[in-house]
Amino acid sequence: MVLVALLAIAACSSEPDGAGGGGRSKPKPGATPPPAWVDGKGELLAPLPAHQQATTSRFSTHDVCAQCHSAGDTALRDEKGRDVSPVGTWKASPMALAARDPYYLAVVAEELAFRPGLKLTVERTCTRCHAPEASVELEAEGIGPSFATLTTGTTPEAHLAREGVACTGCHQIADSNLGTLESFSGAFVIEDARLIYGPYKDPRGDFMRTIANYSPTYGAHVSRSALCATCHTVITRPRDAKGNVGPNFPEQTPYLEWAASAYATEGTLGERSAECQDCHMPSISDDEVELELAIAKQPDGLPRRKPFRRHGFAGANVALSRFGASDPSWFGANVTKEEHEAQARSAEAMLRRAATVEAREVRRSGDGIELVVSVANQSGHKFPTGYPSRRAFLHVLVTAPDGRVVFESGKTDAYGRLVTSTGALAEAKTFHPHLDVVDREDLVQIYESVPVDNQGKVAHRPLDALRYAKDNRLLPVGFDRRSRFSAYISPVGTDADPGWGHEDTVTYRIPKAPAASTIVVELLFQVARPSELEALAVRPTPAARRLFAFADAAPLAPVLVARAETRAP
Repeated sequence: MVLVALLAIAACSSEPDGAGGGGRSKPKPGATPPPAWVDGKGELLAPLPAHQQATTSRFSTHDVCAQCHSAGDTALRDEKGRDVSPVGTWKASPMALAARDPYYLAVVAEELAFRPGLKLTVERTCTRCHAPEASVELEAEGIGPSFATLTTGTTPEAHLAREGVACTGCHQIADSNLGTLESFSGAFVIEDARLIYGPYKDPRGDFMRTIANYSPTYGAHVSRSALCATCHTVITRPRDAKGNVGPNFPEQTPYLEWAASAYATEGTLGERSAECQDCHMPSISDDEVELELAIAKQPDGLPRRKPFRRHGFAGANVALSRFGASDPSWFGANVTKEEHEAQARSAEAMLRRAATVEAREVRRSGDGIELVVSVANQSGHKFPTGYPSRRAFLHVLVTAPDGRVVFESGKTDAYGRLVTSTGALAEAKTFHPHLDVVDREDLVQIYESVPVDNQGKVAHRPLDALRYAKDNRLLPVGFDRRSRFSAYISPVGTDADPGWGHEDTVTYRIPKAPAASTIVVELLFQVARPSELEALAVRPTPAARRLFAFADAAPLAPVLVARAETRAP
């Protein structure tokens, strides 16, 4: 999280209709009524300053690392000549864009506008993980990065801030309290010794010390999930209108979910045990060929190393990459449209490995059918995981032999909103409960976590969130409900469904479905519920309007995770 006074958001521009990533939204055909954020008036957050190389007392931008760790004519390329270099695969990743993400900036601006008295608290909390290098550098001076630092700043610290989660930040994290509560929410430790930790023993250090003024150092901890946990476990404290502080709230907990699963490597190892890096930093090419390469293109004579991990950090955030592809110049990050699109494809591929769906049984029931759908989580944490705007849901379409739609639950319109087969909105005013049976088109099985505030209303601002009113996200295999952090990761709202856990079965009762009807079942994912944008549109900031423009140019359409097809008997 990060925040700043409304003054800091004044880096705005007004652009004509049709400007890439910034044109005014117009209602799309077939979507009635249009969302509140469409065709909004007012200024938009201006394009972010262009990247420049920068160095401070502890950190350097990726340009310094790129001298050796970017691809050459043949160096740091896979068996088909594709760039697998650390810098080349990182630059379009969600790590690299963590401080440039339009959704992140809009949420931060919203918090700042709503809580101007907590400016420093919000800014320091948010930038600690979204702009960690600048956070460490400026905190040492008794200040922290501001919203203006991210959006308009041109100091060395500002350029480092917009690098997001970068090379000299991650690789300087020390092995101190990792995996403990004391290290979560950005409480990593970076020392002053300028040591670059890596996974290989006996690194050759003279060349790096000469050209970059860092000393490569073996550190087994960079290959452990506990390193990722420092920022992928975020515990917040809600603040009410009077500034009173509430109890700990688990905003996002992928590491804790993993640690309670059969995938954990902390303790007794099992056949599924794997670190975060094993999935999100693969050591194979896109064609599943093991990578064994020298880790730098210079100096000559470096040994080939394995595992050699790509630094693309593919997750589920397809939307961010689509935003980038729609207007690369706005981000100021020296990333091309093609690189953003490649990153989006990597995220889509990751999602396709995350879960499965099956039309397990179809049987006649009077003039209709009963369909039993099964969903299973294949990831090492809850699905979906991360920031609580995310959701996955089932789309079930039954079509008669003559092409007529008999039933459709989970259909979406041009804005990603749930609608019935006739186009009527099916988004709940609060949220859809966990379901075991679906017998109407306006009922949708949605896997999500829904935070609420101290009045029980759905919370859209991070510092409003007090507890979860719903958390039926699919559990990872082997989930231990008695783990040491169970209070932070326990399901909510699923007790009445004994068939829910790592897998879930949902029964669809569909009337008047003719024999031989085609049945299509899809599991879909969205990085942000449409209601999140609706909430930002109540009192939109320039950063929110910029997000709306991106969402119009590259809609938050659901991404296909898994699909099954069958026929009615």
